[in-house]
Amino acid sequence: MARFLPDPNRLNYNIQQKGKEYNLRLSQRAQAVFNTLLHLLPSNWISSVQGPNYSNELKAVAVELARLELALEDIDRDHGFSQTRTDFLYSMVGYMVFLNGQLPNLDYDDEQFRTFFLNLIRIYFQGSIPASIEDAVKLFLTGTVKVTENFMLVRQGASGLDISDEFGFQIDALCVGSFPPDLFSIDNALRMVLDIIRPAHTLFRIRFVFEDKYTPNDPLGKILDAMRWQMRDYHYDDFRSYWAGIRDRDRLGRKVNRQVTGEQHSGDF
Repeated sequence: MARFLPDPNRLNYNIQQKGKEYNLRLSQRAQAVFNTLLHLLPSNWISSVQGPNYSNELKAVAVELARLELALEDIDRDHGFSQTRTDFLYSMVGYMVFLNGQLPNLDYDDEQFRTFFLNLIRIYFQGSIPASIEDAVKLFLTGTVKVTENFMLVRQGASGLDISDEFGFQIDALCVGSFPPDLFSIDNALRMVLDIIRPAHTLFRIRFVFEDKYTPNDPLGKILDAMRWQMRDYHYDDFRSYWAGIRDRDRLGRKVNRQVTGEQHSGDF
């Protein structure tokens, strides 16, 4: 790849100068620098193999120059937010903006994480307004989001609110479909983002409203009711068993009289 030009095949854009990909790029760049240094020497100093002392020294110099060139290429990507490396955003923006250095736990890759921070910066500079709070919620959830300020509810004649609720607002997030498995992580991350966007003197409440989609099973759109029931007995059909406990004994173990009917006693007299 040409020097000081972005490599479209590059996968890792972090600021750590280590790893298999970095070592491969460093080896390729060092070899290119080494060949350039060799051609600067007189013809009687050029060696086709790396063996003489001067070639080993030039190779060491080439490695350090290649390391410097790769670092300069990475720094050159940080001149604009659209191409800034994720690690740079994490250390310079995320750590300084979030309270106490606590960053939300997000399962994002490098590109998703950078997109998240860029959107967060855009929302942050919009100001602490309801539109910014709504955009912050949409960073994590897709659906309808409604932000309602408490003083507006009071003006509309809502009951249950007093002067203590003046500086508060409510967030209703409509979640269509099944219960998100990572909802608690989303709730925690959302609260951390709202703490840096909302006005400092306000309190808020988040409500997740779940709604299921209904597909009617009738062409006219009517709901068809049906009932089904089933009864079963866990006993098996074995009439030889006695299910009343111990035969001829009551629950205290005393012998009880057993009623006998249908026996022939005419021959006993």
